[in-house]
Amino acid sequence: MKRWIIGFFILQIGVDLAHSVTVFPFVHYGMFSESFARPDSVEVFEVAVDGKRLRPADYAIYQWDMVQVPLQTLEKKTATNDYSIDKEKMRAGMERIGWTSLYNKLTINLNNTNSFMPWYRDYLGRLLGTPVGTVRVNRAWYRWTGGRLVLVRTENWLNG
Repeated sequence: MKRWIIGFFILQIGVDLAHSVTVFPFVHYGMFSESFARPDSVEVFEVAVDGKRLRPADYAIYQWDMVQVPLQTLEKKTATNDYSIDKEKMRAGMERIGWTSLYNKLTINLNNTNSFMPWYRDYLGRLLGTPVGTVRVNRAWYRWTGGRLVLVRTENWLNG
């Protein structure tokens, strides 16, 4: 039993070292020691379900994150044509071991082509506990003026 636990921690440390300079369970506290200036503007996603806008104040912070993070991820995918560098690492690794044909079969699932909005609508329905008919997502930009955020512009981003 003890060897299994020790092996797990060694494996975890190896994985952590391969991906960053921080080793779990030890944290590099320097990343929290530098202060930074407040940005002069902020981009947010405004989500409306069946014509009613969702408000952050109506949700716990982790629930609001569950509404926002998929949209941030989609925006990243749109900008980079990938969610992260992991897909390219996976492709290179599978090609190296001769599994190119398997990777090619998985590509459609990795790209999520045209499937985000139906998924997001169902996801919001499960999150909100009610069936969702339509979803509208606007991107809005706010600027700090006089100690408060003032709307600069809004554009429709997604409908479904």
